[in-house]
Amino acid sequence: MQMPSPWRYDLMLLLATRGREAAFRERQLDLARVATGESVLDVGCGTGTLAIAAARRGAVVHALDPSSELLTRAGRKAKRARVSVTFDVGTGESLPYTDDTFDVVLSSLVLHHLSHDDLRASVQELRRVVKPSGRVFIADVGAGAHHGGGFDLAVAASRFGAVGLEAIESGSLGSDVRRVGEMHYVLARAA
Repeated sequence: MQMPSPWRYDLMLLLATRGREAAFRERQLDLARVATGESVLDVGCGTGTLAIAAARRGAVVHALDPSSELLTRAGRKAKRARVSVTFDVGTGESLPYTDDTFDVVLSSLVLHHLSHDDLRASVQELRRVVKPSGRVFIADVGAGAHHGGGFDLAVAASRFGAVGLEAIESGSLGSDVRRVGEMHYVLARAA
């Protein structure tokens, strides 16, 4: 997948969320139950808005994206926000972290971009790096979305048990992302 330039990426999100990206990200953190002092990983962080919001809540945050250009912008945004986030280059299919490292693992608008094999590998990796008492929060498109190539988070989540995750809560994010469609979420824990 070809990523847009960092400024275009942020502009696309601004327009897609109708200028409400900050509220969209805060809603995700509320549903993920991110709290002060927790270790958080944001997989597919883009320019870092969700990771920065988690750091503002007092979490210890690592964020990962395959695009070093997006991560450079994310680092600048974190510096301007006066928060500490560790940004790493990588993909969800092969996370560069040890087992059972994070209290919360986040993934927002990433899974619908992946092939079936990469999706399965990524979910296995999310499970591997989350602590046994931790949570995995995924936000993505649902059935009937305009974008996502037929991806449906509910269908994907129904297969999480095969990789050791149990969905404990799911539903609509209560927001519609322009040119994508209605957003859904799944909150899971180690099974």
